[in-house]
Amino acid sequence: MTRIHPSKPIEKQDDAMQGSINNRQAWFWVAFALLAVIGVMVMAVGATEPALHLVFGGAMLLLIAVSGAVQMRAQRPGLDGATPSNAEKAAWAQIGMGLAAIMVLGGVSLGSMRGSWAAYLWFAMYAVIVAFFPLFRRRFIESSRGYREVAEDERDLAIRAQGDYLAKRLLELALVALGLVWVFLPGLIQSVRAPLQVACLLLLPILAANVAGEARVAWLHWRDRQ
Repeated sequence: MTRIHPSKPIEKQDDAMQGSINNRQAWFWVAFALLAVIGVMVMAVGATEPALHLVFGGAMLLLIAVSGAVQMRAQRPGLDGATPSNAEKAAWAQIGMGLAAIMVLGGVSLGSMRGSWAAYLWFAMYAVIVAFFPLFRRRFIESSRGYREVAEDERDLAIRAQGDYLAKRLLELALVALGLVWVFLPGLIQSVRAPLQVACLLLLPILAANVAGEARVAWLHWRDRQ
C-alpha cells in the first residue's frame, strides 16, 4: 500500500509563496537601484546648468532610494521570527510619503514650476498631507489590522511618544534656525519672493520634522524586535 504524504502539497505551496516573495523583493531592489542612478544623474545635470532645484530633487530621489533599501532590510523578521507590527509598517509608509512631499515642496520653493498652476495644485495637495499627517498613519494601521486585533498596544504608544517628541523638538529648532536666518542673512529670504515659494518653505520644516519622528519610530520598533 502506498503511503500518502499530505504535507508535500503544503510544502510546495510554501516554497512557491517564498519564491514569489523573493522575486518581488528582487524587483524592489532593482527599482531602488534605478531610482538612485536617476537621482545621481539629475544632481549632475543640476550641478552643470546650474539649477539648485534639480540638485535638490536629485538628492531627494537618492534619499528615497536609500530609505526604501533600508526599509527592505529593516522589515525582515527578527532573531525570534518576530515580524514588523502595523505601527512599524505605518511609520515606514509615512516616511515614504513625507520624503516625496519634501521633494516636491522643496522644488517649488526653489523656483521649479514658477508661474505654473501645477505649483499651486501641488501645494494644496501637500498642505492637506501636512494637516492630516497623523490621520493617514492611523488610517493605515486600522486598515491593516486583523479582526479583533489591537491597533496599538502600550509599547507602540510609548514608541510613538518618543517619535512625536523628537518631531516636536526638531520643528522648534527649525523655526528658531529660520528666524536666525531671517535676521542675520536676509538676502537668502529676500531671494524667495513669490508667496507660493514662501508658503512651501514654511511647510518644509514641518514635513522634515515629521519624517524624522517617523524614522525614530521605525528604528525603535526594529530595535525592539532584535
